Parts: sequence; C-alpha cells; structure tokens
Amino acid sequence: MSETVAPTGTEKITEEIIEQLHGLGVDELHTIQEFVSYLAWKQQQAKKKSAEERAIERMGDSGDPTKWITVVEEGEEIDEIALNNWLESRGYKEEVPSQTSSESYGERSA
Repeated sequence: MSETVAPTGTEKITEEIIEQLHGLGVDELHTIQEFVSYLAWKQQQAKKKSAEERAIERMGDSGDPTKWITVVEEGEEIDEIALNNWLESRGYKEEVPSQTSSESYGERSA
C-alpha cells in the first residue's frame, strides 16, 4: 500500500493557482506569466547585496590593515617591492611597472 502524502503549503497553493488558471485565455495567461517572472526577478534582486551594503560590512575590518591596502596617507612612501610580493601572493603574476621607470606617467615618448 502506498501512503498518500499531504501536500506542503507550497504545493497546495500551486494546485489552487493552477485550478484558477483553467479557462483563462492565452493573453491573460501570458500576462500572468510575465507578472510571475517579474516577481521572481524582484525577489532575486532583493537577495543581492548592493556595493554600499558590502562596503558597510567591511567596516568591521577597519582595524585590519590587510583589508584596507588602498588607504595611503598623503606623502607616505609606497613600498613597491612589498606591494608586488603581496599581489603575487594573491595570484597576480604580472609585475606592476615602477613610476620611476622611463615609462612612468608624463614621461612616455610619442
């Protein structure tokens, strides 16, 4: 004997919606389909975090200087060797050109 499983809340409401859709025309069903697609899209968008939300979450890391490597005080020297080593340790393979080289900004030949 197989047991009859009671439908879940989602299954029950889905069955009710399907019953209500019977008898509707193609245009009406298409409109409903577009509306359902919009609701699904809107729900997905609500789950995504904005750049602002992610930045605010990182504020808790403000005491950890490794999370804020782009913060440099005015006049502070940048240790290019340490920076290149840090980048390479995170998978970046290309060497960043030094600004003191002949190819630095403002010194490029035409």
